[in-house]
Amino acid sequence: MYLATDKFVSKNQVPPKKSEIMFETIENIDGALVYHGNMHKRIFFSEAENVNLDHLLLKMKDLAKKKNYEKILGKASEKGVKVLKSKGFVVEAKIPGLYRGTIDGYFLAEYTKQERLAHDEKTKKTISTVKTIAEAANKPQTDPHLQMPSNLKIRSLTVSDFKNLEDLHNKAYKYHPHQIKNAEYFSKLKSLNHEFFGLFQDGQLLVSAILAINEKESNMEIVDFVTHPDFRGQNLSYYLVQDIKGQMNIYGCKTLYTMVRATSYGLNITFSKHGFVLAGTLTNNCMVRDAMESMNVWYYKEK
Repeated sequence: MYLATDKFVSKNQVPPKKSEIMFETIENIDGALVYHGNMHKRIFFSEAENVNLDHLLLKMKDLAKKKNYEKILGKASEKGVKVLKSKGFVVEAKIPGLYRGTIDGYFLAEYTKQERLAHDEKTKKTISTVKTIAEAANKPQTDPHLQMPSNLKIRSLTVSDFKNLEDLHNKAYKYHPHQIKNAEYFSKLKSLNHEFFGLFQDGQLLVSAILAINEKESNMEIVDFVTHPDFRGQNLSYYLVQDIKGQMNIYGCKTLYTMVRATSYGLNITFSKHGFVLAGTLTNNCMVRDAMESMNVWYYKEK
């Protein structure tokens, strides 16, 4: 399963002024982290808490016009919401306590091309149905910690696992080679404070997850979730998500969040069953395989 894979957060280092990583350019503009590229036809900016948003947004709109991007998405705390709204941005998702567990976080968007907002009726209905069914699954369970079969094992992945991780991506995206990630790419993510986890069966990597750790904000995001195509539909992701929740205290994170294809029943239901709460939907946010997809934002907070 493909989640948002285009946001990189570094804990201890300032990213290079400009670098190319996979589909997107990463730039530090006026102190904000800005990600943009032709694949998603979108700009995403974050780390803008101490940035002059008036100046930044002028540059974002100029960049969107120059590159013919269709959407500008920003992550901000309550401090920046009023400014963004005054510039035409609308809130698409809200995560209570995203910043250090006490300050709410928002995802706000502006569409430079209104057709980017369009959904056909079938897609609209599917997104609505997925939300309804997934949220209904968010109920106390008699056995919330399902016993993982003894032949399965979960562990963190190291650089030595990256070739196997690359092979898993090749299998998962066989017919979508433009979205396959490789060992070099994973190494770059590792240097940008990402952690990797995998679920194995008899030594074979079946499911992987990549976490972006933001120590400063005390949160972490699951930015990538991939399952071997021969093992889809077996609910293996359930066990890996359960393990990731247990990593929150280890990394000092108060909030865990992720973005899931809004039309996918499986993972939306999985995260809801784990106690995640729906924060909102990012409309036509990114290219997944060969289609532009809206993404549901789910968050989890330790009680």
